[in-house]
Amino acid sequence: MTFAWPWAFTALAPLILFAILHWIGQRHRSIAFSALHHMQRGQRSIRQQLLWLPPTLYLLCAVAVIFALARPQKEREEIREVHEGIAIMMLIDISSSMDMNTGFSGSRETRLEAAKHVLEGFVAGDGDQLSGRPHDLVGIVSFARYADTVCPLTLSHEAVTYITREIQVQDRPNEDGTAYGDAAALASAHLKMYEELQHDAQGKSIIPEIKSKIIVLLTDGENNCGTHLPTQAAAMAREWGIRIYTINFGEQLSPSKTGGNVSASDLMSPTEKTLREMAEMTGGIYRQATDSDSLRAVYAEIDQLEKSDLKPIAYTQKEEAFAPFALSALALLCGNILLNTTVLRRVP
Repeated sequence: MTFAWPWAFTALAPLILFAILHWIGQRHRSIAFSALHHMQRGQRSIRQQLLWLPPTLYLLCAVAVIFALARPQKEREEIREVHEGIAIMMLIDISSSMDMNTGFSGSRETRLEAAKHVLEGFVAGDGDQLSGRPHDLVGIVSFARYADTVCPLTLSHEAVTYITREIQVQDRPNEDGTAYGDAAALASAHLKMYEELQHDAQGKSIIPEIKSKIIVLLTDGENNCGTHLPTQAAAMAREWGIRIYTINFGEQLSPSKTGGNVSASDLMSPTEKTLREMAEMTGGIYRQATDSDSLRAVYAEIDQLEKSDLKPIAYTQKEEAFAPFALSALALLCGNILLNTTVLRRVP
């Protein structure tokens, strides 16, 4: 037990001094008698036997009040685990080319279907390679010719997985295209806005703190429309401290298809070069995927690179314990009043 206001105990010094003086005064009180042998044979009445109680009760009552004023507190130390998560914006291409079969592993699954399954496993876990992101904020931006926020940043991952399953390929010809530059800029703005809304006017945190901000961009084509160039969006993300992980989910060139000995950079398409540049500008990584298995491996790599922190925080919970002392003081005072109005009542 601890006391919040220990300075209240300084009142004990004058109280003890008063008790000592009162006791000395009682010891020296006397009445002159010619002989005491007759009084020694007399019996002490109950009233005489209880005369010491009123001052004692007063003294104990004052002590209890002083202890109550010192604010006794019970302490209980607890350890709480605090998760410092990551804000993740998932960018998924829904242009018409994503309706093509992956084809590289004999599967009839389309690129979009494969991307949706792996994205769902990345968020909720698949029990194998992907452990899930239970403590992270996740949002989704889909894009074809235009970028749309289909799910804002949220900790409700059930909603994220449901929305992911509902994503469809853009089948309107006038809205087909690939604008991942706009999508990256939109996702960066979401992450920046969340960071600005983390604290109120007094600087107090009003929404969960985040460790870092990342964008995972998946596309299978070249940026061919939109108002923001991919490198412009990457520069914006870099300025705001956002890392971009880029994934090219399409067929990769190989030396056998080019018919000669060429360097790795020569094999890269303009799309691959742009995606690699976006990743390098922001401190992320660029990866190539051709089917569900390789795409899952890429997300598993990102899952390992971006880990949420689990920090144990010890804190002490205090509970006020002055009530027993206050009630004791009240009971002692009531007992003193009861004695002075009954057995020990004085009549002038």
